[in-house]
Amino acid sequence: MSKEYKLSESDYTAGVGSAGPVMTTAAALIGANLVVVALAWDNPPTVGGIVTITFLMMISFVAFIDVLHQLMRAEYIISRLRRLESDEEAKEKIILELGQIAKWSRFMHITGLIFTMIAFWIISYKYLIDIVGYYLIILLLPFILFLLKWLPKLTGIEKSVSYKSRETIMQLIVEIAFLVLICLDFFKVIVIF
Repeated sequence: MSKEYKLSESDYTAGVGSAGPVMTTAAALIGANLVVVALAWDNPPTVGGIVTITFLMMISFVAFIDVLHQLMRAEYIISRLRRLESDEEAKEKIILELGQIAKWSRFMHITGLIFTMIAFWIISYKYLIDIVGYYLIILLLPFILFLLKWLPKLTGIEKSVSYKSRETIMQLIVEIAFLVLICLDFFKVIVIF
């Protein structure tokens, strides 16, 4: 499929790219975010991390709420598109709006996923340090989770689809930045609060 491919009116009205699975995923992740934050607040690690994971989880919570809002908006717009008979100019505007909604929803969904994942790295790392202390093997956990996420991107279907995209590069930069922060925290150069 070329980069220039755009969905047509018939694609939207036929339900191509149905929002159902994305809405389900976003709703499940909203629930997971709130559960993790509630559990972490109930018994936060004494070595810190609760402030950072709360910020990350709340940002991802808002991102997933926005995904749900945008998808519901898209469903409404698609229903308007189906009612239009012959107004080609109005149809073109609606299709452009749907394209923008799709881009924004994807961006917010990926943002929510990244921040949720990083929050899990930090909280699991902090809990392990709190339980057993500063052992090098504990520092491996975030790196193992990072590799488990990126291995399919480097070897699987995503390698040929989006390996060099701007979006993928930004994800990588954000995740590496947080891994550096975790290392600095481990060696007590900074403290992740």
